[in-house]
Amino acid sequence: MSENYTNPFNYVIDSFWASLPEKTADELATFKKDVLTGFRDGVNWLIDEQIKCTDQHIENARRMRDQYRQEKANEAPSNPA
Repeated sequence: MSENYTNPFNYVIDSFWASLPEKTADELATFKKDVLTGFRDGVNWLIDEQIKCTDQHIENARRMRDQYRQEKANEAPSNPA
């Protein structure tokens, strides 16, 4: 094992990749990166959707509070002076 491998698992992983034909290793690496990128994009989409939903819920809650306040103001008897 070379001196630049402080983690033996990295050596094992590099040995696995080295045991594959170069074209196969390149194609497998591309596939792995595409899968990981797709997963990341899916997670990002889900997070963006949840942020939009949260914003919509907050806006709906704001309207509900305003409507409730308006109804209460309309129900309050006028104070004759």
